[in-house]
Amino acid sequence: MMKSSAVLILSLGAASWRRASSFAPARLAPKSTAKNGEEEVDCIVIGSGIGGLSCAGLLAATGRKVKVLEKHYEIGGCAHEFYMDINGRTVPSSAIKEPRDDLFHFEAGPSLYSGLSDERSPNPLKHIYQMIEEEPEWITYDQWGAFLPEAPEGYQLSIGAENFEKILLTYGGEEAVEDWRMLAKTLRPMSSGIKGIPHTAIRSDAGILLTVALKYPKSFMNVLRYGEAFSESFNLDDLGLKNDFLRNYLDML
Repeated sequence: MMKSSAVLILSLGAASWRRASSFAPARLAPKSTAKNGEEEVDCIVIGSGIGGLSCAGLLAATGRKVKVLEKHYEIGGCAHEFYMDINGRTVPSSAIKEPRDDLFHFEAGPSLYSGLSDERSPNPLKHIYQMIEEEPEWITYDQWGAFLPEAPEGYQLSIGAENFEKILLTYGGEEAVEDWRMLAKTLRPMSSGIKGIPHTAIRSDAGILLTVALKYPKSFMNVLRYGEAFSESFNLDDLGLKNDFLRNYLDML
C-alpha cells in the first residue's frame, strides 16, 4: 500500500484537529475573563511532525484540550509538502486559496508506506488512525515499478512474491532468486512475532508483561527467541547473500 507522505501527514493533522475540536475544543477565553489573551488547554504538543500529530490526536481522543505549536509555516515536520513559484520563491500553502498553474509542488519525506489499508496491520501509524477512529480513504496499489541501473528503461509488474521473483530472475539471474528464497526462509519466522505485536503495546517497564506478554504470548515468545538477531545489525554477508542485483535492491529499500 503506497500513499504520499504529505497526504498522510495532512490527513492525520486534519483528524487530530477534528478530534481536538469535536471532543474538547481549545478556544481563546473571552476578553472579559482571559488574562492577557491567554488560552487555557490541557496539553501542549511541540512540533507538528508525524509524532506530534499522533500524540495530539491520541490526547484529543481522550477528551483533552490540545494545542499543537509549530514554528514552520507548514505542518508535517520532515514529511511536509511545500510550493515554489517560477522564480524559486516559496509560497506557503496557507496563502493558496485556489488551484494555481504557476506553482511547483514538492513533497519531503518518504512516499512509500505499507500496511495501512489492512484492518489488522503491524504498522504503528495504522494503529493511531484506529485509536482515534478516523481514517482517510486508502488507495491500494496493485503494481510496483522502478528505474534501476540494471533496468534503466524501468519495469512495472503486479505486486506479489511470484512477480518479484520474475524481476530477480530477469535482472539478477537464478542466483538472485535462490538468495532471495534463502533470505525469506530465514526472516519469515522472525517476522511472525514482530507482526503479531502492536507497537503501541510495547513499553520499557514491567508493564510490558501486561500489555504484550499476557495479551500476545505466542508473538512475545517469538520475539524473545530471536531477540539477539533483532538487536544486531543487518549484515547481508552473514545471511549469505552474494548476488549483486539483490544486494543493491535491498540497499535501495
